[in-house]
Parts: sequence; C-alpha cells; structure tokens
Amino acid sequence: MGKVLLAVVVLGLAGLADTLVLSDGTTFAGRLSGLTATTLSFTTASGTMTWPLEKVSRVSLDFAADPKPRVEQRVWSRALGQVQRELWNCRYMRQGLVVAGFVFIGFGQWLNYLGYGVFGNMLTAFGGLSILWGLSMPQPGCEVPAARLRTLLYIGLEHNWLY
Repeated sequence: MGKVLLAVVVLGLAGLADTLVLSDGTTFAGRLSGLTATTLSFTTASGTMTWPLEKVSRVSLDFAADPKPRVEQRVWSRALGQVQRELWNCRYMRQGLVVAGFVFIGFGQWLNYLGYGVFGNMLTAFGGLSILWGLSMPQPGCEVPAARLRTLLYIGLEHNWLY
C-alpha cells in the first residue's frame, strides 16, 4: 500500500513541471494555477501559494509535460490591460496635471472674455494651482507596475500569445 501511495505522489509531482523564480532567488517547482493584475497563484506539492507579481522574477512553463494553457488568454489579457493602464497613469500623472492646468486656464480666460469674471478667475486660479502641483511633485516611482508588466509579458511569451 505504501508503494502505491508513493507512486501516486511521484506521478502527481511529475505533472507539476513549471518553475517559479522569485526576485530573491527562491525557486519553486509546481504549476501556474491562477493570475490577476496583482497576484500569481502557483500550486506546489505543499499546496497553492499566492505571490504579488512584482515579487516574481521569472515563470518557466513546461508545455512538454503538460501542453494545456495554464491560464485563460482572456484572463491574462485583462490583467495585462489593467497593468498597462496603471503603468501609463503612473508615468504620465505629472504631465497630465500640467496639461489640465493649461486647459483650465484657457477656459477661465474664455469665460473672462464672455463676461463671467468670477467663474473665469476661479478656473484660472485652479489651472495655475494644477500646473504648480504638477511641476513641483516628484516623478513617481513606477517600479511596481513595471515589474508586474514584465511578469505578465513573460507569461504571455511562454504561452505564445505574444510574437
């Protein structure tokens, strides 16, 4: 009976042929089992574990042992789109504030020209504050969304969803 149980465990572990490498160098053998825009689930012999995508260095999928996709393409695509938007927003937030400030100043001046001085002055002041805020704030660090995007792109390349 013990040999049968051992054979079942060994055969079950043979199906867990994917490799997960964390950014600290820790390596796990198992199977990619889930994905969101922020986390990755990986099933190992000791159970299912979840890590933030920014902590994942590399995921290698062994399609020779198991040819089925690990996650659905639409789930991966949705997560990829969310992370791309998050990275874009992070990188261009300052510039957006400055552009919005100029737009508010322009509308404020247009309202002043039409004779709505109080509202025009309020919009102009709001635009000036927006420009000052955008120019004075430090450039945000976008390392977390960039790391998430890198991991999702690796998973897409492993599945041949990106060419």
